[in-house]
Amino acid sequence: MKRYILLTAFFLEVLYLHAANDPRCLSLMGMAFEGPVDSVRQQLTENGFSEWGQSDDGEDIYFRGNFYGIRAKLLVSKNSETNLVTSAYVTIGPYGTEAMLTKNIQYFLYKLQKDHGEYTQRDDSYFFMDNFGSVKLAIAHNFNGSREIRITYLPDAPYYKDALSIGFHGNVQEVVTENAVAEEQFLHFHKDGQLDNQDLSQRKYDRYGYLISAQMKERTGHSTVQYEYDEAYRLKRRTLTNTEAGISYINEYNYNEEGDIATQYQKVYDKNKECIMTITMHNNYLTRDDNGNWTSNSLALSYWEKGQQSQHTTVLQKRTLDYWD
Repeated sequence: MKRYILLTAFFLEVLYLHAANDPRCLSLMGMAFEGPVDSVRQQLTENGFSEWGQSDDGEDIYFRGNFYGIRAKLLVSKNSETNLVTSAYVTIGPYGTEAMLTKNIQYFLYKLQKDHGEYTQRDDSYFFMDNFGSVKLAIAHNFNGSREIRITYLPDAPYYKDALSIGFHGNVQEVVTENAVAEEQFLHFHKDGQLDNQDLSQRKYDRYGYLISAQMKERTGHSTVQYEYDEAYRLKRRTLTNTEAGISYINEYNYNEEGDIATQYQKVYDKNKECIMTITMHNNYLTRDDNGNWTSNSLALSYWEKGQQSQHTTVLQKRTLDYWD
């Protein structure tokens, strides 16, 4: 068993999470408003909305239902190429009296504030912003003198969580690492957040954009990967199994108070389930960029292989990151 096989296998297949109810996306009344339109359609239907039509080009889908308990019309738009949702447009009204309009504006602001935090106001519009998108409440004036409340949802975070799952912040495009040890030297992510890696096949994602299964191409056949997660949706154990080679890799992770990986433990087992190699890595992050991603790290590494003495070393890592606009 060559040493570099273990060290490169770790990030040939990135660290993915699987969340039963992922909070890291824009929500619409508690529903995850992101991803494939069929998933959003199912959530809306389960929450009492009924679909009644769509636009001629199929990019807009129309619903009716109760928005925070009040009857409303809902338009959901999707990208025709990716089939991922791009926006939602809620219309309530029309209102003929100032009193009822004002009352419901205050009601919706209260509900939206509970779900999305504080808002800013400009003229007759109210804006809620977070790391995952924006919500805008505005007043529309009709030709007959009535007015409507219109609320727009715009998800902004990448749907696929490939970058988020390995600790990146923001919409990362490319990462280049000097002295890469437990990761690839070069990583590229598509604008939708998906990792560009030809060695990964048969990827299966859950409804929140986390990869839950895949096969990884290796020198000897393919490996399958299994994951275990903690209550904060962080990966705590990753098991990679190559049946043809009779080898299993187990990676375990501990986190610091900021949610970064503090320590990684890697073990390799042969077909008899005997441990034949271990690596322990302690991270000491030195600098970060404006997005909170580390740009330099002092990595303390301990390595042991069956039949040999343990080895210890420290590696200074540096990396540069580019982001999608």
